[in-house]
Amino acid sequence: MRLSAGLFAESGCTPLTAVQKLKSIAQDLGLSMPQLALAWILRDERVSSAIIGASRPAQVVDNAAASGVKLDADILAAIDQILAPVAQK
Repeated sequence: MRLSAGLFAESGCTPLTAVQKLKSIAQDLGLSMPQLALAWILRDERVSSAIIGASRPAQVVDNAAASGVKLDADILAAIDQILAPVAQK
């Protein structure tokens, strides 16, 4: 899936709106935004690893913590709904 900034305008959704909604989900789960993103991508059985970067040791620890996060079906549906206007499969 790719995200297309051009489709934000067509859907009436802005990148900021989508990020704010995702941030709210992350906060409700007690996760950082990177942890939510990594948990979301790693839940796909077709993904064996995610290439991530870190410039500080704390980021490495934060990213590693996402490996044990399991997102339930309701959370995944909410994320997919937020991304639907801008996602291209």
